[in-house]
Amino acid sequence: MNPLKVSAMFAAYVWFTEREGNSVMARREAASFACSNWESFLPSAHEGLGRLLIRVARVRKRDRKRRKKTPVGIAG
Repeated sequence: MNPLKVSAMFAAYVWFTEREGNSVMARREAASFACSNWESFLPSAHEGLGRLLIRVARVRKRDRKRRKKTPVGIAG
């Protein structure tokens, strides 16, 4: 994915959540808003931030695959 696009989408998401609040519905609407309006936020996008966000997303996906699933009824 293009780092500038990722950065612009993040900027759109943050702008929307700052405006509408941090409820579950606002976050869902913010994600939709970011996907459809990211081009408006390109002037504020930074390629380095986009690269960092992409790298963080890759690490999280890799960590999810490595985690062992523990049964629900077992504590510890």
